[in-house]
Amino acid sequence: MGKTLIIAWREFIATIATKGFVLGIVLPPVLIAGVMVLMPRLMSKAAPKIEGEIVVIDRSGRVGERMKQSFTPEAIAASMAAAAVRQGAVPDGGAGLPPVDAASGVTMRLLDPGSDVDAERSKVLVATGGGKGGGADSRLAVVVIPADVVEAGAGAAGGGGTPAVVEVLHAPKLDFRWIEHINRAVGRAVVDTRLSEGGLDAAKIRGLMAPPMMQALAVTKEGDVRTNEATKLLLPGAFMLLLWISVFTAGQYLLTSTIEEKSSRVMEVILSAASPMQVLSGKIVGQAAVGMLILGSYAAAGLAGLVSYSMLGLIDPTNLVYLVVYFLIAFASIACLFAAVGSAVSDMREAQSLIGPLMIVVMIPMMLWFPILHNPNSVFAQVCSFVPPISPFIMVLRLAGSEPVPVWQIPASMIFGVVTVVVLAWAAAKIFRIGILMYGKPPDFRTLIKWVRMA
Repeated sequence: MGKTLIIAWREFIATIATKGFVLGIVLPPVLIAGVMVLMPRLMSKAAPKIEGEIVVIDRSGRVGERMKQSFTPEAIAASMAAAAVRQGAVPDGGAGLPPVDAASGVTMRLLDPGSDVDAERSKVLVATGGGKGGGADSRLAVVVIPADVVEAGAGAAGGGGTPAVVEVLHAPKLDFRWIEHINRAVGRAVVDTRLSEGGLDAAKIRGLMAPPMMQALAVTKEGDVRTNEATKLLLPGAFMLLLWISVFTAGQYLLTSTIEEKSSRVMEVILSAASPMQVLSGKIVGQAAVGMLILGSYAAAGLAGLVSYSMLGLIDPTNLVYLVVYFLIAFASIACLFAAVGSAVSDMREAQSLIGPLMIVVMIPMMLWFPILHNPNSVFAQVCSFVPPISPFIMVLRLAGSEPVPVWQIPASMIFGVVTVVVLAWAAAKIFRIGILMYGKPPDFRTLIKWVRMA
């Protein structure tokens, strides 16, 4: 045991004490965590302050006046706040309202119905950052309302014609929130005109049809937290990807170090002081510690991001425990295979021909994670949960999903995984004992099976 731990410590230090490991493995999650923490604080919930005017050419002569109600500072501020709620930037309709004076630089002006559209288009200019824009003739947008906009809508609804098209000619860099506000203002004014001319109270009808503000909250032990459908969909995939990255990064280090030590004859020196089984066990334990370091680094980065977005409640702590358990099973399985291959070949090119088929198999969870996530208890998903070596990846994906996994399958998959590790370790030890000191022609799969039988 003492020699095994010494070899494990040497393997761990030799891997992490390199600039490549720090820059390529440790630094990225630190940067990711920093970006995710700072992002909510750097993003403004309010639309950028701009100055200029929006001009309206109302060919109908019946809609433009109603649009002015949507361009008061208070109306603009309320519209921007509603847009922020729809985009998930603020948790409710009250928090995060942009200040009224942020919109005070925008005005709306009605032009003569016969105004030249091309002349007004040439004056379009964006004024951002609190600048003065282009003066009185600056244009943020030109809205052209056709003469038949009121009648065309009613005709199209009854199947008697096509709807009229309102043109919004805006500056190319005008913020999308302002474009949405203009579109809503035009639509509201046109509909209100139709209702009023039909003898109906537009304000009353709009109030009756206004839907309530909805807020989806997930009930957790820490309290109610906001939910995000995209986040809920991506979290299980993130769990599986995290497991995949940590297992195969550490496994690749194990494969590379084994081949390098064999080709440089360093392995012969190590075997003079320890048995092949001690060397194999030490290398696997050392790289398992490397994998745990990678797993912890990226998991910490992800948790920091969820904390910054107030979504930590979406993570069930039990899933983190399962992640560690299935990591140990997955890494032990892959490490036995990689160590066996590394001991049997003399360079990476020879190793790729043996590792290639294995990599195709373990890519199955990555390729099929979406259908498995949508139906985690399907026959296909349950069968894959007991197929080595992809079983740990499938179980992590299923456990992080929204549909509960049958309780019996969790311990059953763990027991199955441990049995798989024992069998693979037994086979890897036999291959390692023969192949580590053998040079020359690389073996094929048939030869490896023969070594397992004869050792």
